Amino acid sequence: MVELLVTIAIIGLLLAILMPGVQSARETARRMKCASNLRQVGLAALYHHEAKKTLPPGYTQDRINAAGQVWKAGSTSGYSFQGHSVFYFLLPFMEEKGLFDKMDARVPLNNRSAVSNAKAAAALPVMICPTDVFPEGNPHQYSSTEWYGVTSYRANGGSRPFFATSSTNDGLFMATGSQARKAATAPSGATVRLKNVIDGSSKTLLFAESAHVDENFDTFTTAGWNSGSTISTWARWYPAGGDNGLGNLLCGGFAPVNYTTPFRHGGPGAPTSQSQWFVYQDQRLNAIGSLHRNGANGVFADGSVRFIPDSMPQAMLSLLCTRADGQQIQDLP
Repeated sequence: MVELLVTIAIIGLLLAILMPGVQSARETARRMKCASNLRQVGLAALYHHEAKKTLPPGYTQDRINAAGQVWKAGSTSGYSFQGHSVFYFLLPFMEEKGLFDKMDARVPLNNRSAVSNAKAAAALPVMICPTDVFPEGNPHQYSSTEWYGVTSYRANGGSRPFFATSSTNDGLFMATGSQARKAATAPSGATVRLKNVIDGSSKTLLFAESAHVDENFDTFTTAGWNSGSTISTWARWYPAGGDNGLGNLLCGGFAPVNYTTPFRHGGPGAPTSQSQWFVYQDQRLNAIGSLHRNGANGVFADGSVRFIPDSMPQAMLSLLCTRADGQQIQDLP
């Protein structure tokens, strides 16, 4: 009996020694898979640029009616805010031409579905970091009538891509269209050509990770804020309409890498009104981050994938996210 107990104790000790190594190896594999996914998304954007001579929009915003007509003047009755996402435009360049052809090019809201894995509800493995967590499932149900596919990746929207009326439009992707909104001092939304990325393609982000776990953020959702959405549901690769679509699609330099909400609703330091909360909400939804240790993957405009450490100063991150600030970055990870 004593020998058996000793043997069991030795086995337990060996497992305790080996398990961290096994877990570390698994996470390394997940991080490499994530980097591979981002490389494919980044190359799709570069292939789009080669074919169309420009990067795709981050998000198109127009008033559109059921017949696919875009509002120009007069009554807006029967028209609603609708738009396509950056990932919609990339589908043909990610071997998803079949899905692209099934989607309605004229009426984005027709691409919403109550059926799992149909149209914009399609779960695309290349869009998902294997370390990211979506508690509701993948794809998961957003309401009793709508399903959508999720994404762990966001397009670089510049120094501040969200909320719509605060968008700086200085990244590589932004809202375009007749109803696209922006900060008062920002240029109008437009698609970007790589020749206009004067800071250098190797020093300007295309896409980066966005993590979907933040318990503190979700306490504000429980309180009735955040448009009723938990952090994991701000992840639609095809929002189809509304200003909040930008909060699903774009990241930037408005918060440090791996920024998470620093307080719980009603806790010490927390804002006491929803209007005070908005800036923190925007920081969290704009944040580049991951569930990998110490940083997040990003793909740059030259197609290279690099790990962005969370020790990077936010000022440097902001430079990586702007396409033409004219400042040279010497030491990148």
